[in-house]
Amino acid sequence: MILYNLKTLINKKSYKDKKKYTYQEISDATGISKQTLSRINSTPNYTISSENLEKLCRFFNCKIEDLITIHD
Repeated sequence: MILYNLKTLINKKSYKDKKKYTYQEISDATGISKQTLSRINSTPNYTISSENLEKLCRFFNCKIEDLITIHD
């Protein structure tokens, strides 16, 4: 099963920047819709494009393995 650590990354970035990030702000910065961000956060095994993976990694300044966790 693939899980996305989106909520964790949002919390870490919010703490680091001393600012709470909303899906709207992330959407504005990345071009990924709020609905897609919500699905990534709440749906295990959600299919996400490599383009959106790259956008999220750039926004959070992280590696793909920071965003994705694979569980058996």
